[in-house]
Formats: sequence, structure tokens, C-alpha cells
Amino acid sequence: MSHHIWHAFYYDRPGQNAAPCRSEVIEAASEEAAARVARAHLGECNRVSLEAAPWMHRATRVILAGEAERRRALLH
Repeated sequence: MSHHIWHAFYYDRPGQNAAPCRSEVIEAASEEAAARVARAHLGECNRVSLEAAPWMHRATRVILAGEAERRRALLH
């Protein structure tokens, strides 16, 4: 199975113009797998923007902290 590169940009301040406080590169087989990793690494940040590598031509996915908390509660 091939893996793709995803870029996760984590934000600890609200607003679309805020700079990310940190970022990471995630290697995952699918967007959903990359989103699971990004949610797990959210920490104290209030959202993460998950972007596919430029050559993949995919849309950006934004995951809010509240969404991550709801998903964790369903998994436990």
C-alpha cells in the first residue's frame, strides 16, 4: 500500500489569519488515516488544517478541537 504526504498546520488562536503555532508532515495511506493522526496530535491547539501535498491536488480539511473531542469520546 502506498503512503501519501500530508501537511498538518496546528493553530492555538482563533481566526483565519492566525499563523500556525506548529506543523508536521504526516505519511499516511489515506486522508482519513492522516486526519486520525492529526486529531491525536492536536493537543492544546484548537484546530488543525490538513493539506495534501501540492502534487496530489486535494482540498484542505480543517479539524476543530471540539470535533476531535467528540471523536475521542466515541472511540472510548
